Amino acid sequence: MLNTENNILLSICIPTRGRNEILKNTLTSIFNSDVARFVYEVVIYDSSDDDNSADILKAFPYNNLTYKRGENKGFLNLIQALKMGKGQFLKLQNDYCKFNKDGLRDMINLIRMSLTNKPLLFFPNKSLKKIQVKECPTFDNFLYNVTFYSSWSSAFGIWKNDFEQLQDTNINPMFPHTSLLFALTNKQSYLIDNNELFDTQEVNKKGGYDLFETFAVIYLQMLEDCLNKKQITAATFKHIKYDMLKNFFSLWYCNTKILKNQYTFTSAQIKTSMNVYYSNLYYYSMFPLAYAHALKQALKNWIKK
Repeated sequence: MLNTENNILLSICIPTRGRNEILKNTLTSIFNSDVARFVYEVVIYDSSDDDNSADILKAFPYNNLTYKRGENKGFLNLIQALKMGKGQFLKLQNDYCKFNKDGLRDMINLIRMSLTNKPLLFFPNKSLKKIQVKECPTFDNFLYNVTFYSSWSSAFGIWKNDFEQLQDTNINPMFPHTSLLFALTNKQSYLIDNNELFDTQEVNKKGGYDLFETFAVIYLQMLEDCLNKKQITAATFKHIKYDMLKNFFSLWYCNTKILKNQYTFTSAQIKTSMNVYYSNLYYYSMFPLAYAHALKQALKNWIKK
């Protein structure tokens, strides 16, 4: 059965750039699933310098795959991928996130069950503690529960009719998907599916931007804007801010400065960036947390041996 715009339930929207083998692994996980192909489509926006389209289309000769090469617009490529989708629900998917055995089927089942009320659906993929599936009655309660994972593009999805109504939204070029998410403050409900639906592949030399400025300044400015508009409470803002310190900034300081993993993030002005929203006391508290992460990783590596 051929796809038509009317019967596609899910569009898996993948922006990619220079990760051909990783992308192929992800596409294999999708097309090898037991889900009927007329139910979903895969759309790829590729801003790679090299033309890999022939390889992709040859490896996956399916009529529910659309491949487009376009100019590199940074993180705005995410919006370009979403615009390609024709399905009722547009799921943004990083090219390095491949579905596990039942992941695509389970996601589609949830989307199908949500067709009537169309709650905001969010997929943090087992990143949250003590949550499996949770329905949140308000945007504030939703953000309190997902904390800084509201910035993760692979957790994001949006109903196509919501996306079309947000075409004039002021999009932050570093967080385009989060800009859309933060515009959906009046949904009737917000559903967090924290089940593990996909696996992440390691990406060599991931980065290319100032990690601490992006999250400690730009992301928190966006969150503060929600606070000023009374879309979230001060308690939610504070909760996310300190959760980031404990579980995000300390971890990435460990990865980039202590373990010196093969990331290409720039971070020359960490203290300057952190001091925009954190006092010196909280800034310096990041270091023992970072070394605790390093010790935990060393113990894991030792146990594996």
